[in-house]
Amino acid sequence: MLSRVLPGSLRGQLAIAIAAVMALGVGVSFLAVYGATGSRLRAQIDSQLRTQVSEWRQSTAAADLSTPAALERAAARFIAAQRYHAESVLIVIQGVGGHTVTNNSALLAREEARERTAPEATGLLDSPQGLSTASVAEAGGMRVLTTPIKSGGRTVGTLRVANPLTPVEQAQTSLRRSFFIVGAFALLVAIAMGLGLARLIAAPLQRMARVAAAVDAGDLSVRAGPVAERGEVRVLSDAFDNMLDRLERAFKRQRDFVSDASHELRTPLAVIRAQVELLDREADERERHESTAMLLRRLDQLDRLVGDMLTLASAEAGQLIAPQAIDLHDFFEDLRRDLPLFGDRDFHVVAVDGTLWADPDRLTQVLRNLVRNAVAHTESGDRVSILARSHDRRLEISVSDTGLGIPPGELERIFERFHRVDGGRRQDAGGSGLGLAIARAIIDAHGGRIHAESSPGRGATMRIDVPGYRPVQPPQRVTPGVPRPVG
Repeated sequence: MLSRVLPGSLRGQLAIAIAAVMALGVGVSFLAVYGATGSRLRAQIDSQLRTQVSEWRQSTAAADLSTPAALERAAARFIAAQRYHAESVLIVIQGVGGHTVTNNSALLAREEARERTAPEATGLLDSPQGLSTASVAEAGGMRVLTTPIKSGGRTVGTLRVANPLTPVEQAQTSLRRSFFIVGAFALLVAIAMGLGLARLIAAPLQRMARVAAAVDAGDLSVRAGPVAERGEVRVLSDAFDNMLDRLERAFKRQRDFVSDASHELRTPLAVIRAQVELLDREADERERHESTAMLLRRLDQLDRLVGDMLTLASAEAGQLIAPQAIDLHDFFEDLRRDLPLFGDRDFHVVAVDGTLWADPDRLTQVLRNLVRNAVAHTESGDRVSILARSHDRRLEISVSDTGLGIPPGELERIFERFHRVDGGRRQDAGGSGLGLAIARAIIDAHGGRIHAESSPGRGATMRIDVPGYRPVQPPQRVTPGVPRPVG
């Protein structure tokens, strides 16, 4: 159990941080309350001392204090009248050149004896004018208010009233004890709550850490999954899973490319090697020339295969197309001129005008692949139709042939890499075996769709549908004498 809450772990660090914040809060609160309590109690004591001085002045306002004897009599009368708090307030009245009058003679005697034995110490009788704190023998700390006694414009004595600071010390001691108990309980509660909160906060992060460890070990299929929390933790979890998705797709593309390359390049390379070996031993000039021509054709096929594989790799990396506005009139005219190069077929083209937002080179590559595939499965003079129509800001182009057709179970699989169709019709005949896979990748990159339609023995139709079509804008009619608007 303790190993799960080590300071090095996220849960342990969060729990320690929460407990530290709680301890700091309790400590700051204690210092504030401790200081405020002491200040408040001292202020009350100071107020009582000022009241005593005020009462002295009121009681002696009309008295004759000019002689030491008169001062002593006035002091005795004042002290005798302080019965309700005489046991807690120490009153010392010293006359100039006279005796000292007090309400606690024993305490005063001990204070005078202490001054004689330790004259360097500051005690009650040495307290300066105004409010001060003095250490009194056997009474501890006392708050002292010292004020001069005047009569006829001259100082005839000194009045000192003092109150012990014991209530302050007792209150602060009790406060320390209470805060220690409450603080310890609060710290335990904070640690328990910190562990619970740390568990909730760290759970998705720990799950992501386990996923990262699994990915580091080679398993790219694991995911952190959705989290209940909102904010940064959810953003981090979603970004982490999206990153793993991209990483898994990238590794799959790499594995597929290596697998396709190793599978599809091995046979043509072996054939080329065998032909080179035969060519090296061929003595007849004509046979050597024919072997060289065949070798060049094999190299051309190999070059197309590598190019097609790289095209698919670019498609899966999201770097396949560079769209621009295509003038469809010129696009279909170029296609019409190139069709006879594919073979002796009856080509029929129905075009549309307007513009299309697409990559012209990649779209031409798709149509060439589809036409080449149609030619490969028809005979000389057969009809191959390329029909275009627009609908809902989209352009649909179909390429139809009159060949043997495609079995119903193969209509979707023909777009897979290197797939071969049973029943006599081979996908991408005479090519690399990647033509229809490339066509689907290009159309998908445009945000469009491609699919096949066929009835066995009645030919096949490859139909593509891409967005981004804009019809030709009709010319604006200009009325004679009315200026044409600009912009």
